Amino acid sequence: MFNNSLFKSIFVLAISPFLVFPRAQHLTMRHREFYKMPNKSLPGNITETQKVHDYFDCCFLCLERGPFNCLSFNFGKVNDNGYYTCELNDSERYLEPQKIQQRSSYDYYGTTAEVSWKHISVYQFNPHK
Repeated sequence: MFNNSLFKSIFVLAISPFLVFPRAQHLTMRHREFYKMPNKSLPGNITETQKVHDYFDCCFLCLERGPFNCLSFNFGKVNDNGYYTCELNDSERYLEPQKIQQRSSYDYYGTTAEVSWKHISVYQFNPHK
């Protein structure tokens, strides 16, 4: 009536992604690198706007939201009582190059798919690292 080996096979297949991907996602979130484009911004894909104390707060906010919710951000350079504007984007300049615009009061910070996923590849092919 109950096939024990079939149950074990299904259980292993069901939990396998959770054994591999949480660590890989952790590496991806914590090890992304951003590049800067001064006086530019990527409008149209803003998922969240926050007031932050500095550029690092904006970086950490983006990393905290993860690559599915934040691939890049626009950082407002105008100091408003000790705060700056941080606009999180769910897109990236390489995905939509036609959208990048000149915006003198902002700097654009992006990351590429290559940077986002290289740590997953390293982990998958070298699990002892």
